[in-house]
Amino acid sequence: MIFTRSIYCVLYSLLFLTVTVTNSQAQPNRPSEAEVNIQKIFIDASREKILGNYEDAATLYLEVLKKDKENHAAAYELARVYDVLDNNEKALKSIKMAVVYDKGNMWYQMFLADMYDKTGDSAEAAAIYGQLAKLNPDTDYHFFKQAFYNVKAKEIDKAIKVYDEVEKRFGITQEVTKKKHALYVGMGNEKKATAELQKLTKQYPNDIDYKHLLADYLIKIGNKSAAKDVYKKILQLDAEDGRARIALADNAKQGGDDLTYLSSLKDVFKNPDVGIDVKIKELIPYIHKIADTKDQALTNSTLELAEIVEATHPSEAKAFSVHGDLLYYSGNLKDARSKYQETIKLDNSVFTVWEQLMYIHTDLNDFKGLAESSEKAMDLFPNHAKAYYFNGIANNSLRNHNDALNSLQQALMMSGKNTQLKADIYSKIGQAYFGLKKIDKADNAFEKAIELNPKNVQVLNSYSYNLALRGKELNRAKELASQANELSPNNPGILDTYAWVLYKQKEYKEAKSWLDKAIQYGGEKMPGVLEHYGDVLYQLDEIDNAMIYWQKAQEKGANSDLLEKKIANKKLFE
Repeated sequence: MIFTRSIYCVLYSLLFLTVTVTNSQAQPNRPSEAEVNIQKIFIDASREKILGNYEDAATLYLEVLKKDKENHAAAYELARVYDVLDNNEKALKSIKMAVVYDKGNMWYQMFLADMYDKTGDSAEAAAIYGQLAKLNPDTDYHFFKQAFYNVKAKEIDKAIKVYDEVEKRFGITQEVTKKKHALYVGMGNEKKATAELQKLTKQYPNDIDYKHLLADYLIKIGNKSAAKDVYKKILQLDAEDGRARIALADNAKQGGDDLTYLSSLKDVFKNPDVGIDVKIKELIPYIHKIADTKDQALTNSTLELAEIVEATHPSEAKAFSVHGDLLYYSGNLKDARSKYQETIKLDNSVFTVWEQLMYIHTDLNDFKGLAESSEKAMDLFPNHAKAYYFNGIANNSLRNHNDALNSLQQALMMSGKNTQLKADIYSKIGQAYFGLKKIDKADNAFEKAIELNPKNVQVLNSYSYNLALRGKELNRAKELASQANELSPNNPGILDTYAWVLYKQKEYKEAKSWLDKAIQYGGEKMPGVLEHYGDVLYQLDEIDNAMIYWQKAQEKGANSDLLEKKIANKKLFE
């Protein structure tokens, strides 16, 4: 009932409109029967439009125009209906008709401009707004619309002239200057683009933000000398401005002296008034350098700055995240894990932080931690396949193979077109089926993984090791391990798998030589490699040495019942 009343309120207002806009020949006295009929049709049309019956509304508005071709209100409303129906050509024709019979109606003109734009004639739209700007010179709205359509029509020079006119009438503003600057940048006119920003700094000499805009652009176009002059002016206004101080400190960086440069940033980094984003921006290139070079001196200097950032911005998740990144790429996984956990306490909404944490749990063989983190990630990010994937890895390692399978199948459904991830998921599904003693399903999953990505080292290695564990199809296992080794030579995990295939073939001396190589390339930190090395030594009758390596494997985190049994009995159990 309320809805019905609201419609009729609108219709009464429309009745008033039609009375005032019907054919100008209407007598000032009582409306004729024909005029009343037209008004009734107009109201019926408007009612249908309000109810969303646009086709019916169009038919009725057309009927009005048949009876009164100069009824500009009906033409305008018809144009709006056609616009809703995405019939741009008819909408343009109708609004043109409305404008013919009421040239001074600003709303008609504006709608006509919009329809010109929709039909691909932005230049005509700009021209209409140009006329409206002349008629309404005390407001900037029509000027801005004219320039907007000039740009759409690729009439850049005309747009700039419009903005010049705006500045003459309303003064220099950041909005107009930025627009002109962007247009000059697009034209490749660096001189005029620079001049626009210089004009802004002169207009507002005490505004530091405008000076930073100018300095940033000067650096972008390679004019570092001019940028430094701007930064000096900034420091005259604010001696503690971090961005300016950092910019002026980079002489050492330009000379290749990273350590001196990083040392020069300490005071700036200790200043809480300098934004954390400015500081992190300086650290990011060094994170990449550390990842590539493993330079210890560079690592120490950068970590010192990261610690300062963390101490200066203790409530900022970013501070702990960037510290975690530095620790991760410098090889300190345990401390990196702690920093990522602190990050999540402050802000748990960034999936990449969770992902990095889950990778670290995996690298550290902390599968209980991985299970906990992945479960939380699944709750927070139910549409991220990686969360389910890592949960599958955790449950496989904890021998909860049914739970692993459930998570991995969910990850598979979410993996979309990510072929690499799909291959990895199938590989883990193969492991889950193997743990459930469903061997045929395990093999099918591994074969699907290889079919999806025949050069996926992880998949090749995992399938090879799985076959070796069973002691069957050892030639196929050796073939897969060999392919993996060709793709990733000196990978200790792959070398260990190859050795284990040889072990299963009772080629113990050759297996030992591959494990020697695995240990040489980092396998001394991998509990699985150490345990296998102990097994091989036992087979070679080096019982005491075998015990040493079994114990080393246990110290590095291996905790299987079988390993404990070996150590307790000083005997190999298959």
